[in-house]
Amino acid sequence: MKMHHVTLAAAALALTLPTAASAQNITLKYLTAWDKRYEGTPIIAYEYGKMVEKATNGRIKFQFSGPEVIKPNQQFQPTASGVFDMNLSVAPYYFGTTGVPMAFFSMPPSTEIWREKGYWQYSDKEMQRFGLKMISHLLGGSTASMFQVMLKEPLDNSIKPLTGKKIRANALYRPIVEPLGGSMVNLSGGQIYAALQRGVVDGAAWPVLGAVNFKWYEVAKYMMRPRFGVSPYTVTMNLNKFNKMTKADQELLLDLGRKLEQQAPAPFDKATNNEIAKLKELGVKETNVKPEVAKDMIDGFIKGIWNLAMAGNKKTAGRVMELYEMAKANGDAPDSLK
Repeated sequence: MKMHHVTLAAAALALTLPTAASAQNITLKYLTAWDKRYEGTPIIAYEYGKMVEKATNGRIKFQFSGPEVIKPNQQFQPTASGVFDMNLSVAPYYFGTTGVPMAFFSMPPSTEIWREKGYWQYSDKEMQRFGLKMISHLLGGSTASMFQVMLKEPLDNSIKPLTGKKIRANALYRPIVEPLGGSMVNLSGGQIYAALQRGVVDGAAWPVLGAVNFKWYEVAKYMMRPRFGVSPYTVTMNLNKFNKMTKADQELLLDLGRKLEQQAPAPFDKATNNEIAKLKELGVKETNVKPEVAKDMIDGFIKGIWNLAMAGNKKTAGRVMELYEMAKANGDAPDSLK
């Protein structure tokens, strides 16, 4: 009789609890700031999905959505609140929330250095203040030359060659556009072609990658040189979702996030070089800033990013300054921001 009751109790418990296998099957809702036309989406988001699915034999899967669902600059909060589980983005899109990740645009182009010197961990700590866990803070290339300005007309030979020109740009590009005399117009990537075509803007600041797929070469026949800037991306996960996963799954996601950091720059470099070659084949020409202006431009960009990160979000300015002091002590930031 006792054995009968034990058997019944065990059967009842089995009906109320999921099996171990079913409990561990996970589908993560992954939100990307760009669709597949931008190289960063397949190189980072889709590749990470493949890595995790392979490592778990399909137990952890991904459901991808992009800017067609939520605009790039509105994706931070839905991920932090748990509407989505993961997000691929860049700091300018959530600058209103925190300025700390913006400073990484002025950091050395090496995520291993970021980890060794504590910058990565500092960024992770900042994200956790807002309900997100840093999975990967990676670079879209191995050099500080990942951005450019495409123009409808070549530059003149003045010290402010963008004078009178309206350039599609956001806060990230202000230290380049405004010191060179240009004015900024904030547009999404999908609006740039029409704006160039209609003369709403005279140029567009953007990562080197993207111009071919977006067909900007049809309406902008010049590339400003020198190129500038490192290209950091953030891959974050809803902190509550992350904390509810098993320790083993947490470690797996973080380990593969680091592996992604190590492998991503190479395909970005290759894609960037191919992009420039293709643009030239399509008739886009380089137009150069004067050499003496170019040096000031690059130095000004680095200082400008630090100042922007502090001034653009007053609530987080103190934490940006703390990061700056850390980087300056390590020789990775200018001695002065004036």
